[in-house]
Amino acid sequence: MVNYIQFPRYSIFLIPNKLFIDQVDKLLLKNDLKFDSLELSKYGLHYTVKAPFYLSHLYSEEELINSFKDYFLSNQNKSYKDEFNVLGLKKIKNVFVLKMNTNEKFNFLCNDIMRHFDLFRKTLNQEEIQKDLKRFSNLSSLEKEYYYIWGYPYLFEFNNHHISVSDIAKEIIFDNSIKSLNYSNISLMKQDSSDGKFISICQRDLS
Repeated sequence: MVNYIQFPRYSIFLIPNKLFIDQVDKLLLKNDLKFDSLELSKYGLHYTVKAPFYLSHLYSEEELINSFKDYFLSNQNKSYKDEFNVLGLKKIKNVFVLKMNTNEKFNFLCNDIMRHFDLFRKTLNQEEIQKDLKRFSNLSSLEKEYYYIWGYPYLFEFNNHHISVSDIAKEIIFDNSIKSLNYSNISLMKQDSSDGKFISICQRDLS
C-alpha cells in the first residue's frame, strides 16, 4: 500500500507584517535565540488558518490556486485587517506562543476558510487514520470527532489566536515589548518535502 504521506502538502497562513516579525526577532535575540535556527523556522511566523494537508487526487494544484484567488475576490469579510492586541507569552504544548485577542468576525472568517478548502484535502482510509492519529496525544472525544471530520483536531473551541515563536528548550522572558499585531497577507503555502520550508505560492495582500 502506498504511504499516505506524500508531498507536496499545502496550508493557509496569515502572515504578520514586518514590524511584528522584527519585534519577535528582537525578543528572541534578547533571550539568546535566533528564529532561523529553530525547528519552527520552516513554518515561519504565522497564524494557521488551514492546517497542512495533502492534496486530493481529484484536484490539481492549479485548481487549488484558482479557488484561493476566487474565494478572496468574493469574500467581503475584512476582519483579518484588524489590529490585534498581544495578550502575553503562553506555553501551548511544546512551544512558546504569543497569544492574541480575537473577535467573532475573525473567528467566523477563519473557520469559513478552513471549511471551504477542506474540499481539496486528501482523505485517509481507516488504517491511515490510525497512523496519522499518532501525531496527537490525549485527544478528547470532541477533538477526535473534529479530526475525523476535518483532518485536524484543534479547531473551533480548541483553537486560539496565537503565533508560535520558540520551542520550550529554553525559557523565554517576555518583556511586554510587543503590543500589537497586524497581518500583511493571507497566503496559500506549499511544502515540497518533510524538511522543506513552507513557501507562498499565492497570496492576498491585506494592506
